[in-house]
Amino acid sequence: MANLKDALSRLLAIPGVRMTVLVGRDGLPIESAGRGEERFHEMVGALGASALGTAEALGYDLGPGHAVAVLMEYQDALVSVDPLSEYAVIVTLAESAASLGLIRHTLHSSRDEILRLLDMR
Repeated sequence: MANLKDALSRLLAIPGVRMTVLVGRDGLPIESAGRGEERFHEMVGALGASALGTAEALGYDLGPGHAVAVLMEYQDALVSVDPLSEYAVIVTLAESAASLGLIRHTLHSSRDEILRLLDMR
């Protein structure tokens, strides 16, 4: 039977994906997979959750609906923040936006399994 780390590791099979972190909406880490120290994973997860909260507040004030994802593109990195539920968020760090389509597809196809593993479905 798969566990959360196995489910997150599917994202690491995508070329250019360096890490992925599952956090609560409060930014507290649940599980992570990928390169780098655990402290770095925790920091990226916490800041990603914070960015989602800010984007959701902006969306609420503007009225266009709820946030589907937050994408932050930098010179040498892409950060994708995807809400899974009202309680959990996945933050993915990739080397470039070229991986975005596969990241979105993999997250979409893994969403129910991750929620089941979190016992939220």
